[in-house]
Amino acid sequence: MKRFKLFAILLMALTLSLSAQVKTFEASGDSRNQATFVSNAPLEDIVGVSDDLTAVAMIDFGNLTHSMGKVSVNLNKLRTGIDLRDKHLRSEMWLNVSKYPKAVFELKSISAPASGKLENGKPIKVTFNGVFKLHGVSHEISAPGELAYFKESPQTKTKMPGNLLRAKANFKIKLSDYGVKIPSMVVAKLDDNIKISVSFIASDANVSAMANPCNMGSKKQGTMKAGAMKHMKTNPGGKDSGKHKKVNPCGM
Repeated sequence: MKRFKLFAILLMALTLSLSAQVKTFEASGDSRNQATFVSNAPLEDIVGVSDDLTAVAMIDFGNLTHSMGKVSVNLNKLRTGIDLRDKHLRSEMWLNVSKYPKAVFELKSISAPASGKLENGKPIKVTFNGVFKLHGVSHEISAPGELAYFKESPQTKTKMPGNLLRAKANFKIKLSDYGVKIPSMVVAKLDDNIKISVSFIASDANVSAMANPCNMGSKKQGTMKAGAMKHMKTNPGGKDSGKHKKVNPCGM
């Protein structure tokens, strides 16, 4: 009985320790969070911006590799500065936003230098690894970027409550890889190669129960129970070369 109690106490301590290393951040409703799409064609440069961006990120401060998340961009809010061009881009011939209203990046892991750890107020260079989905087509990508953590302070409260996470990423795609065809009449005005940049600030204050990166459309990943993000536990069947087992929120 004593051994069982001791084991239970040690297991609880381990669970609480791992929970403290995982924080969930959410970003929504702030027009300063943006995604930018840039085309540099022979006859024209086009810059499109959507400020309707939502994001949720579960960051494992003990091992960034185990972090996960999701960023969604509303393409109905994509603006290039010319209303008629915006209308064409949203049409069925192009992005077909009535059927595919969002561009989505599902974060699977974060690569960082061996010495790269998130410390208060110190940005680090990282690579975001995951799946980018556009026009109903998905491809794995790796996007270089930057990540910074800011512990709540009087200064950060002027921005928003809670501990903050700032994320920036840049990557390139080919429209043709995602089934978007460029009509010959505008081929010199719109390039197949598009540069995408994403920037947002998220908070761990008042994270909604629906802010669940496990809910990414994959039945295999499962759905996390409401509130479970605050009580993480280890994956007993997982392998890990790090100091602790991989946090598996989707297995709860």
